[in-house]
Amino acid sequence: MEKELTIEEIQQASFKVLLKFKEICDKNNFEYFLAFGTLIGAIRHKGFIPWDDDIDVVMKRSEYEKFVKFCIEHPEELKPFELLHYKTNKDYIYPIARISDPAYRIDYENAKEYGLGCFIDVYPLDGRNPNDKRHIKKMMHLNSIIYVGGQKKLTKARNFLRNIPKAIIYVYTRFISLNKKLEKADKKAQKYSYGCTEEVSAMVIEANIPMKYKHFLGSVDVDFNGYKFKAPEEYHELLTEYYGDYMKLPPEEDRVGHHYYKVFKKAND
Repeated sequence: MEKELTIEEIQQASFKVLLKFKEICDKNNFEYFLAFGTLIGAIRHKGFIPWDDDIDVVMKRSEYEKFVKFCIEHPEELKPFELLHYKTNKDYIYPIARISDPAYRIDYENAKEYGLGCFIDVYPLDGRNPNDKRHIKKMMHLNSIIYVGGQKKLTKARNFLRNIPKAIIYVYTRFISLNKKLEKADKKAQKYSYGCTEEVSAMVIEANIPMKYKHFLGSVDVDFNGYKFKAPEEYHELLTEYYGDYMKLPPEEDRVGHHYYKVFKKAND
C-alpha cells in the first residue's frame, strides 16, 4: 500500500532533488537563484517556510536552456531523478521545467496526469518590456490557455460572468495540442532577450508579474537546510518589491500550503 507523505516528508524528499540540481549546476557552472517562497524560506527560516510544500528556482534564459539541454543529453547524471519538460514528455502540462523523483507519486486535485513525483520547479527568466502591452497581453492569454488546458475538469469561478470565457477556453483546449501551445509560449516568451530590458519575468507562466533586471546582476550564498545556495545579490530589494515585509510572518490562519495535491511513496520503492 502506498504511504501518504506529511509536509515534512515532502520537504525532505524535494530537498534531495534540490541538492541534485545544485550538484549539476555547480559542476557545470550553470547560474541559478532560489526564488519566491523558497528564497523567503532561506532568508527568514534558513530553510523551508514550515508550511511551504514546494521548491522554486529561477535561471536566466541562456542558463536555463543549457541546463535543460544537459539534462536531456545526460539523463544518467540526473539519476535517480528525471527531467519533466514539454520536449521530453508529450503529456506534460507546464511551460517550465521540473526535476522529479519517480519514487513518489503526486495526486493533483485537478491536473492531468503526466508522471510527477516529488519535484522542484525551474523557471526561465526572459526580458519583459512593460511598454509592449500587446506582447504581455498575448503571453497572459497563452498562460491562461495552458493553465486551463492542464486541468482535468472545468472549475467554476464565483463570479458567473468569469465562467463564460473560462468555459470557452476549456472547450477550446479539448481540441488542440497542449504540447504545441507550450512550445509556442516558450518561443514567444523570448521576444525580449534577458538583459535588454529593465524588467524580467517568468514570461512563459507569469507574464503579469515583473521583476527588476538589476536585482539579478550578482549572486550571494544563503543558507538553506545547512547547505549554501545561490540567491540574487539584491534579494532584499527583490523580496520587498514582490512581497512587502517578507520577514513578518503571516497570520496563523494563512500559514498553509498553496498547492492542492497529495504525495505518496510508491509501494514498490
